Amino acid sequence: MKTLPVSLAVFVSLFFCVSVMAGKGTDVAITPEARKAIDDALRYLAKTQNEDGSWNTPGRGKATASAALAGLAFLSDGHQAGRGRYGALVDKALDYVLASSQASGLLEYGLPSHAMYSHGFATLFLAEAWGASKRPDVRDKLKKAIELIVRTQNAEGGWRYQPKVADADISVTVCQIVALRAAANAGIAVPRETVDQAISYLGKCARSDGGFSYQAQGGSPGFARTGAGLVSLILAGAKDSPQVPKAVKYLVKNRSKDTRFYFYGQYYAAQGMHLVGGSEWREWYSFIAKALVKKQRSDGSWYANSEDKVQCTAMGVLILTIPNGYLPIYQR
Repeated sequence: MKTLPVSLAVFVSLFFCVSVMAGKGTDVAITPEARKAIDDALRYLAKTQNEDGSWNTPGRGKATASAALAGLAFLSDGHQAGRGRYGALVDKALDYVLASSQASGLLEYGLPSHAMYSHGFATLFLAEAWGASKRPDVRDKLKKAIELIVRTQNAEGGWRYQPKVADADISVTVCQIVALRAAANAGIAVPRETVDQAISYLGKCARSDGGFSYQAQGGSPGFARTGAGLVSLILAGAKDSPQVPKAVKYLVKNRSKDTRFYFYGQYYAAQGMHLVGGSEWREWYSFIAKALVKKQRSDGSWYANSEDKVQCTAMGVLILTIPNGYLPIYQR
């Protein structure tokens, strides 16, 4: 199997170096209102963390995905494991996610029916935490997690709910693509063919109106699916795909519609628009920051429809803190 060397120069040759996409003057500032929303949300997450490092997920136990997303939220505002105001909290979240590692490499508690969602977010968390912690156990379990993603990719190039070769959908696939990119950033070798096949799958889900369908076999496009498709294409290296500008137009046209998976969709849409950069990103951040400030609850949390409260709150923070650039996955 042909794999990427771990050097930065070769990594950039496979995964698109996002800095060339964004012209000068594309950065935005976090407004005072957004800053308060971030602080309130982090206080909520700190207050609701369990002693074992987890967070409660109604109906799903102490899901690894929730701990991973909450941990990422703290990292995104500069709170590293063992350092900063919430450093001890991040350490506990990291320990909890590491403890979920199974012999197969799967990182999962609490979401057995959607195990690869947990695995994707948890792998992303380990990759983003590795750069600062340099803990050997983080790297070892991150490497095993990536190996599981590689061997469970299906013939279409995507992934599905379970850690096995089966069918695929774009919402699970995006979690794995982002995890692969983050791991490559951290120096973990990623097979070239895995990335190429993932790009092929994304193309099968793309629709003529710029949107992305849930699966390659067809179906109507949607906002959350399109946000996932856009960020996946860019992070996988398909920056020149004609679907990228079409997806941007689709997202702009549909951004004010409350979808069933509002925070999940906005989480990926914001990342994608940030990677696109320019005036599109500046205008998008202004829009979403105002919307999130308005939607935040009095206890500092966010919640929408059937989405989990901890995950919504973490995703709200991850959206608002993109201008910080603290997470390698967000850096251009």
